[in-house]
Amino acid sequence: MQPAVAAVLGAFLSLALGVVPVELAVLALKLLFYPLVTMVSLMIITLVAERAGLFDVLAEFIAKAARGDGRRLFTYIFACGTLTGMLFTNDAAVLIFTPLVFDLVERAQGETWTIENKIPYYFAVLYVANLVGALVTSNPINIVVASMFHISFLDYAAWMFLPALASIVVSFAGLRLVFRGSVPDSFTWKAGPDRVHARRPLVVCSLVLGVTLVGLFTESLTGFPTWLVALAGAIVLAGIHMTTERGTLASIARGVSWDVLVFVVGIFVVVLGLRRAGLTQQLGSVLAALADLGPTVLAFGTSLLAAVSSSVLNNHPTADMMGWAIRDLAAPVQQTKMMAFAALIGGDLGPKMLPIGSLAALIWFRLLRERGVQISYALYVKIGIPITLAAIVAAVLVLNAERALVPLLPGF
Repeated sequence: MQPAVAAVLGAFLSLALGVVPVELAVLALKLLFYPLVTMVSLMIITLVAERAGLFDVLAEFIAKAARGDGRRLFTYIFACGTLTGMLFTNDAAVLIFTPLVFDLVERAQGETWTIENKIPYYFAVLYVANLVGALVTSNPINIVVASMFHISFLDYAAWMFLPALASIVVSFAGLRLVFRGSVPDSFTWKAGPDRVHARRPLVVCSLVLGVTLVGLFTESLTGFPTWLVALAGAIVLAGIHMTTERGTLASIARGVSWDVLVFVVGIFVVVLGLRRAGLTQQLGSVLAALADLGPTVLAFGTSLLAAVSSSVLNNHPTADMMGWAIRDLAAPVQQTKMMAFAALIGGDLGPKMLPIGSLAALIWFRLLRERGVQISYALYVKIGIPITLAAIVAAVLVLNAERALVPLLPGF
């Protein structure tokens, strides 16, 4: 059963059994409207960028820049994948980068390479999809939770960029340590049947992406919310695609991952039922008890609770539950924001501990399996748990440091 089908079934049962009243479900859809618009816009932006050849150019750049060094190739894949996941959301990073890296590795592999030499590169793709989101657009759960607490794009980036950087450094170091004996010393790049892309659409696409990013960062100056900037960027890029690449609205619509959106809506309704049944109140009680032990314990406890829950239940329902629990506490604004950020650190990183933790991981497994690559769940867990816990500790330490230092800055 696909995740979207399971979520719809859960939502239908919640409505049919009266666990969630219809009017409350309608309210949920209203709350999700702007996050959903943002997600669809980002998917369209990703699709047009991919069809314009932006990611093909990136793959060629990675291979040539590595200059035959296998370890450098690993580093560049991780770095470029991180940047892609930051700008285009984690699901898009996995959806695009997994086949891209698979093809890249197939063209780069040497005669002595085995599957053990290829696996590190596949894990590099997986891990860039489950890092702390430096931007609110980096993960759909960031978009939903930030919308619940009215956190702007710039405010989110200001607080979460350094924790995200800490999680990136620790995750990369952990992977390099784990695969220190598997990453090949060298590779030979083989020319392949690269797709030919017109230069003009590629340049225009890049410019529009740049302007869209500027618009997101200047939200506080322009007054244009994140969803509107993303929508405008998507409309412009879709128009460019239809005029220069002879694409159609139907082809663009087919490229949108509607199943992800259906999953988000369905699971949100299910979590509303859990909230009415008292589960989020129980979570709130745990958070209140952690708050009594001080802000540092509260941040670590919230993040670890979200991480463990995400690894078992998937990060989407976890983010929804944590969001409602924090919202229902009605704590001071600054404390509420810190709890939301700590929960997102756990929600973004936690899925790496178990395979069912996120849609991105499920997509990664499916794409590799379709290409004949079997990654064992045991290997996933063996690598995921220690690296994830280390990354959570590093990210929350940085978040706590920001919380302690920012009030000391002039003008705060």
